[in-house]
Amino acid sequence: SKKSSTSVKKGARGATVSKNRSTQSQKTMGKRRTSGSSARRMAPKPQYGMLWLPVFIFFLMLSGLTVFYVWERIKLREISREIIDLNKTRKLLVEENERLRAQAEELTSYRRIYTLAKQQFGFVELKPKIIYMPVQQKD
Repeated sequence: SKKSSTSVKKGARGATVSKNRSTQSQKTMGKRRTSGSSARRMAPKPQYGMLWLPVFIFFLMLSGLTVFYVWERIKLREISREIIDLNKTRKLLVEENERLRAQAEELTSYRRIYTLAKQQFGFVELKPKIIYMPVQQKD
């Protein structure tokens, strides 16, 4: 077995740096290279370039749509509650309006007015009489 040789060098700041002098050819010495699946080759690093931009735009649009959907559902719930409250208020107002109409009809009835006039103001009913008025002739 062969030992790889190392050397010691001084770095730029005076620190010692050891460097391995073994090369790729020494490591693969004695091994037979074959083409195919057993051969180790470095695959070229894929170049994505501007691929991140459409992915970023997609996620931005997706998050925007999600926020819009959630906002829409919240607004829909608020509006539904408001509609329910307004329907309750409307029902109460219709009932009160009907009650007030009935009360107004009762207060303006002739029978009630006649009774009040008799009791509170001393109204006396006159019996109908036929009154004759002489007609003057013009000369």
